Amino acid sequence: MATRASIVMKEEGKPMLAVYKHWDGYPSGLGKSLEEIVMGGQITNGLGINSELGKVFNGAGCLFASIISILKDKPGDVYITSLDSVGNSGEEYIYEIDVNGKDVQLTHKENR
Repeated sequence: MATRASIVMKEEGKPMLAVYKHWDGYPSGLGKSLEEIVMGGQITNGLGINSELGKVFNGAGCLFASIISILKDKPGDVYITSLDSVGNSGEEYIYEIDVNGKDVQLTHKENR
């Protein structure tokens, strides 16, 4: 059975993008993956010659695009969706990623 989740991606507290994930949305699945991506890289303003995908993010938009790129490994499962649909699609978990300058905060809550 699917463990659905949504991810709200914010910049300085302002919601910018929502992503729906149909499978493995629990904290030890999607939550762990998000933590590895977010905590395993750094936010910069500009890129160097040796910048590596998933390790260096040129601002919030680059981080958000990288998350989708890394999570989307097959058709289906990961979808860009409207912010209005978050919490209304049968998700068990809702994750929030908020980028403030070079700081990134990742939180989640149950949606039952």
